[in-house]
Amino acid sequence: MCITPVPLKNTKEILIRTSGNILHVSMKKLLFVIFISIVFLCSPIVSLHAEEIPLFNVRATIQKDGSFLIDEDIVYDFGDVEKHGMYRFIPFEKTNADGKRFRMNFDSFSVVDSNQQPHTFTRSTEGIYQKLKIGDAQSLVNGRHVYSIQYNVRGGLSYFSDHDELYWQVTGTEWEVPIRTVSFTATFPSDWSPEDVNVSCFVGTKESTASACLAIYKEGEVRVSSNTVLSPGEGLTVVIGFPKDIVAVLEPTPVNTWFSDMIATLASILFVLGTIFWYLVLPIWIVVRWFQVGKDPKPPMGVTSAWFDVPKTDAKRPLTPGETGTLIDEKAEMREITATIIDMARRGYVKIIEKKKGDFYLEKRNSSKKSDTLEQFEKTLYDGIFSKGESVRIKDADLTSAVSKTKKELYEAVVKEKFFVSNPDTVRTKYSVIGGIALFTMNFPLAVSAFIFGRNMPRKTLSGSQGATIAQSLKNFIVSQTRQYKYQAKNQIFFEKFLPYAIVFGVEKIWAERFKDIRLTKPDWYDGDLRTWNSVFFVNSLTSSMHSVASAATPTSSSSGFSSGFSGGSVGGGGGGGGGGSW
Repeated sequence: MCITPVPLKNTKEILIRTSGNILHVSMKKLLFVIFISIVFLCSPIVSLHAEEIPLFNVRATIQKDGSFLIDEDIVYDFGDVEKHGMYRFIPFEKTNADGKRFRMNFDSFSVVDSNQQPHTFTRSTEGIYQKLKIGDAQSLVNGRHVYSIQYNVRGGLSYFSDHDELYWQVTGTEWEVPIRTVSFTATFPSDWSPEDVNVSCFVGTKESTASACLAIYKEGEVRVSSNTVLSPGEGLTVVIGFPKDIVAVLEPTPVNTWFSDMIATLASILFVLGTIFWYLVLPIWIVVRWFQVGKDPKPPMGVTSAWFDVPKTDAKRPLTPGETGTLIDEKAEMREITATIIDMARRGYVKIIEKKKGDFYLEKRNSSKKSDTLEQFEKTLYDGIFSKGESVRIKDADLTSAVSKTKKELYEAVVKEKFFVSNPDTVRTKYSVIGGIALFTMNFPLAVSAFIFGRNMPRKTLSGSQGATIAQSLKNFIVSQTRQYKYQAKNQIFFEKFLPYAIVFGVEKIWAERFKDIRLTKPDWYDGDLRTWNSVFFVNSLTSSMHSVASAATPTSSSSGFSSGFSGGSVGGGGGGGGGGSW
């Protein structure tokens, strides 16, 4: 509303124009309204009493041992706002001109009121500060209260060639409320002449050199007071120089000692060297290492296209299909497990039975009179399959542990027979971990180097390289022969003997094709419902049975113990989900 007073001639009324209307108001009424408004606005009833410190008085009592006692008498006015109490934080570190940090020792804290009754307080260390939280969380206070804080300081003095010195921040510059009056008194253990003392004081914000303060020395006592109100963020600092030999030398404790500096320097150097090694040296080193020791030695005999036998150990023992597969591609996988089971069946240890389509059983056969013996990894697999009985339904079996242990022993077997310098799986795993960390740290050259060259680092010995050449030659024979050997129909030597090897090479279907038009006899170690019997149908049936074995060897829980949703899963299972609400 716009109000425009308009005086009238020869009248005691005033016209007030308000949004187009004119009101007639008497002069007495108008003056009365103005007076009431002024009284109301200036009334102390509606004024707000803000927080402040009316008095901040500090006494420092210097001891002969170089320590000194600080007494802070703080009158804190909370005004009309109710609070629990006050807090005070004091830095216990100071920094010299070279940037080196030193630590003072604060102890013997106490807080009392004006009647010398103790205040409730807690003391804590936060960074470089000793913090006192004074007051009771269960009660509230307002108005003025006195807090007398006392504590002892060791290492607070400085020592020079011509004098000793107390350089002390009386209030500090981190108060959130103004300080009306501040004073400081320093008492020394002995007196000296005024010519031997030098006093300076500074007032204002941090790094201010303003001297709006008064300093007086008399009979071993220095008194300093501020001539101005300290606003939040301002403080009073005093410097008192006094003669030497008045107090003992009590230095603060260095925070950065030569030892810690050396450790920090060494850590920095190691970090830089580690970074250079990780991002520059290691990617190149892996490639160089592969050319030096990762490449397999050249065997005396190269790969041929017609080799009719399997690789042998130095002791002339023929390698099993599992060992041969591990040797040729440096991996022990489910193909090697499948081939091992079929080879044990061929040798009379196991019978494979298909009771109905897709439902396979493994049956233990009497092997007590066998002339050959099982290798350690074969025995582990054999015992694992028949750990709960002499007949096992593959769909109900849990072969996880047995298969995992068999794979591990296969790697150990090829190392034991001196085909590899070290365990190829361990070598690959090491470089896979390096590659994974490299990706996480965005070191892409190292990741490429680790995954391409590192994972190909497993190195064969000369015997291993020669054995792998023979295995490759046998594979060439299996996949390249077009002439069918009709005499196989009579004894089936090649077909059954090399079938497990064809499986580890991944060419079992090609091998079966070589014999599809030859009349073969169903092996006694296999019992299946095959209306049309030939090599192709037989291999397809075997492949189906071995898929069941692979399923039985697949873990149903993750490495961290979570169950698969395909084995007992339900609504609410797995990760995620949850809910929320108010409280």
